[in-house]
Amino acid sequence: MSPENEGLVVLGSSRTPHTVGSAKMTIIPALEATTTGTHLNNINLFALSGVSRDIHQPLNGLNHGPSAAFDVPSAELSRRSPLKQSLTWIELDPTSFPRVTIGSFPDNVLLDIFDFCQMPLYDSPRWWHPLVHVCRRWRYIVFQSPLRLHLRLQWNANTPVKETLDVWPRAVPIVIKESRLQLPLRGANIIAALEHHDRVSEIHLTITSTLLKRLNKAMKKPYPVLTHLRLRSSMSAPVLRDTFLGGSAPRLEDLNLAGIPFPALPKFLPACHDLGFIYLTNIPNTGYISPEAMATALSALTKLKFVHIGFESPASSRPDPANRPPSSLTRVVLPALTHFKFEGACEYFEDLVARIDTPIITSLETWFFNQRYFDIPHFLQFISRTQIPGSVEQAKLYFEDKSVLIHFCHRNWIGFRFGLYIGISRPELDWNVACAAQICGKMSPFLSNVERLLINVYGFGNILLSNWRDYVDNPRWLEIFHAFPALQHMQIPPILGEIIASALQELTGERVMDALPMLRHLYLSSPSESTQQAIEPFISSRQRSNLPVTVHLTRMG
Repeated sequence: MSPENEGLVVLGSSRTPHTVGSAKMTIIPALEATTTGTHLNNINLFALSGVSRDIHQPLNGLNHGPSAAFDVPSAELSRRSPLKQSLTWIELDPTSFPRVTIGSFPDNVLLDIFDFCQMPLYDSPRWWHPLVHVCRRWRYIVFQSPLRLHLRLQWNANTPVKETLDVWPRAVPIVIKESRLQLPLRGANIIAALEHHDRVSEIHLTITSTLLKRLNKAMKKPYPVLTHLRLRSSMSAPVLRDTFLGGSAPRLEDLNLAGIPFPALPKFLPACHDLGFIYLTNIPNTGYISPEAMATALSALTKLKFVHIGFESPASSRPDPANRPPSSLTRVVLPALTHFKFEGACEYFEDLVARIDTPIITSLETWFFNQRYFDIPHFLQFISRTQIPGSVEQAKLYFEDKSVLIHFCHRNWIGFRFGLYIGISRPELDWNVACAAQICGKMSPFLSNVERLLINVYGFGNILLSNWRDYVDNPRWLEIFHAFPALQHMQIPPILGEIIASALQELTGERVMDALPMLRHLYLSSPSESTQQAIEPFISSRQRSNLPVTVHLTRMG
């Protein structure tokens, strides 16, 4: 395109030539347009950026000729302010107007362009570096708006903090990320970065016990701009003291501690008013927090949406029996909580949910440690106090190598999730099936409308069916079936076909109505010939009782 015939070059998100009448236009990536070559001031640019919603109104005293408007996709402007939602690119015949160069743009227009540049590069912490190296004016504009442009200095253990700190303005927040901290030198750079407590906005570290001790000493001051704190340790970690973060991180939004004991957490949380996500996983014995203290601390977080509390072992999560909640306990409300996951002793979970209400919760997942019997009256009351619409309509039973997962849910398998984890040393079904029968029996008040049940098996390898048959008795399976009086559809995996068919044989003759009275469809995945023969007495008995069941033979998976 010759200079005299070139059309408008517009900052956009893709390189696309356009022809409008006799004029031509090219949309090019914005960052590329602003950082390539040395002739930035000779690029023909025209932008209507929050100046006027009418593209036919004059801009900067220029008279518009024939023009065509090209709106920026609304998805790309979804997080823009109302002013910037009027951003429109228009193509003009360059022969009709004086040349408009990028150097003539006012600061606010350049800032809009820079802001638009960051969208496809938002995850790159260095996206803005080319802009500040163009000229002093651009550098000034960028550093005047660090929050709007989401400026960050991302440092790791290899960053020479002392040598690079003075290069950038203090207004630019610091992000510290490192997952490999084995050498003392690498830890030294991290400690040097953490000393700038008034600038650190995010901390993401996988740390050693030695480094955590140094963090206890280095991080005793408040971190006023810290929004994300994620610390992970795979070894025995020392306790975080109550002086950690100076006891204050008022802008914290995301807290993630994995294997990090922090028993002073209940004192720390109430000051974190913006906290929306809490992940406390692999809590060791030294990090134990009582259910009462945990509930009280969470009650101060009105924006809290997601909580994950996971203990390292049964011993680290078993509450003191002397502190079990009374029957007339006053509960605290977590008004914004929608997702709650728990891993630990059943007794701890019982004490915790007895003290809280979550009116808008939509997802609940609990994994209980190795135990045979479950007394969960507070859990059942907790469920009844939620606003989960209607009753459970579908259920899944997953039997795994050392666990069983029971998934109760609403339409489309979305809504309510209940999981049960049992740590056992041998892949035997008797314990798993017995626990599933217990939970289904206790949950039966919420299962009266379940119409679909899927049973599946994972992770048992080449365990022989004959070995399982020796450990699993029919009454356990019948206890499970009794919990689903409205069940119409049931799917059985091939490896459990004969076992479940044997249990169904007891529902014949006079006992035909003892369980599954509404069952109409039975799905057998890749059944063996012996499975089909074993299921025949049940099917025939239902047919004679005018309660026919249709058997569907499906392929595995």
